[in-house]
Amino acid sequence: MTTIELPAQSAAPVAGHARSGPWWRQQYVLVIAGAAFGGLAGWLWPLQAAALKPLGDIFIDLVKMTIPPLVFCVVVTGIAQAGDLRSVGRIGLKAIVYFEAVTALALLIGIAFAEFVRPGDGVAHATPEQAATAARYATAHVESLSAYVMHMVPQSFIGAFADGQVLQVLVLALLTGIGLLTLGDKAAPLRATFGQLSDLVFAIVRLVVLAAPLGAFGAMAFTVGRFGLATVWGLALLVLTAWAALAAFVAVVLGLVCRVAGIRLLDLMRLLREELLVVAGTSSSETAIPGMMRKLPLAGVPSAVTGLVIPSGYSFNLDGVALTLPLSVLFIAQVYGIHLTSEQQLGLFVLMLFTSKGAAGVTGGAFAAVAATVVATRAVPAEGLALLLGVDRFLSFGRALVNTLGNAVAAVAVARWEGTFDRRAWTAAVAASRLSPSDRPERTTP
Repeated sequence: MTTIELPAQSAAPVAGHARSGPWWRQQYVLVIAGAAFGGLAGWLWPLQAAALKPLGDIFIDLVKMTIPPLVFCVVVTGIAQAGDLRSVGRIGLKAIVYFEAVTALALLIGIAFAEFVRPGDGVAHATPEQAATAARYATAHVESLSAYVMHMVPQSFIGAFADGQVLQVLVLALLTGIGLLTLGDKAAPLRATFGQLSDLVFAIVRLVVLAAPLGAFGAMAFTVGRFGLATVWGLALLVLTAWAALAAFVAVVLGLVCRVAGIRLLDLMRLLREELLVVAGTSSSETAIPGMMRKLPLAGVPSAVTGLVIPSGYSFNLDGVALTLPLSVLFIAQVYGIHLTSEQQLGLFVLMLFTSKGAAGVTGGAFAAVAATVVATRAVPAEGLALLLGVDRFLSFGRALVNTLGNAVAAVAVARWEGTFDRRAWTAAVAASRLSPSDRPERTTP
């Protein structure tokens, strides 16, 4: 069987050594500068800055445009590299087991922080106008497991790509990859073609990423200009509690997983610093998918694992959503003075194992998941959702970062569990990511 490798030129952004230059021209520095200037613009000229929202939206749309073909090509070539159906099934099963275990831990941590801090005590109830604004989110999320499963199956091959349904594209890619395996050597030209298509999509991604600083500028300017820090003043405890819980989850759970996998969490964060900064600037975890699917295979995670774990993780392993979901629901209960019994909290926990799945990677999807949970459980008033509208943008900042980091850790963990993690490639990628621009190899490369 022909083995399809990811393009060698894609390795450049992983270590940051494909192009030399001063530090201030590096992508992550430009993203930081864009977000900083956006925040300053939002503070000084709030009305004008709020009108800059299209800059962030356009960048996110450009990234989302590349995700369906990228997922399809990488998953198909990854399955081809796996070699047989047994390997594909084994990787998928291990990924699902990991997803559910970590999601359960995230939900439990969110419940623990909500009960310990009780951020909803003393917060005023929502006004009728706020409740009416929030009502439209109550039907924005899939309400049943059967409907969710049905939604996974595309109605047409092209429709999944046209609608940007990543989970449906993943299903198509799995079927296509398995079909290639059943064809054996006859599919060698097709496998080579998919490899070349991957090269093309990665080239498009590299062009799109050049706009990341502008996207971060627009998104941050809108956030500060439209909402302002005063918006979250009355609900600051909820935001701080959420951020503290997310930080604890990253440090304890993801840190422990990384230790078991034999890597350092800080090394992974450094390797993905450009992607994490873009996620922070746009509050959209989907913007990191192309970068992770390019970098991780070059850092020791096989393409077969990356291609299956990363796309599926954005539907089944949203750690940030899973953690803030119980925190948000219990916050509403505390605002209205509703005491949930242990049995009710257990039922809520089981329900959130399902409603935490499939939330979109962009801002708003997680709020829809909260709305679906509130409507389904009927234990707290739906009008309480309005209280979360003002601070959801700030909650999404932390959620998106943890979603991104959680999926990257999942890919490494599954690769380590499979015994296919390339330690030498990881060490080389981490070492290269620490190099300053003046130390990069191109200075001596003829």
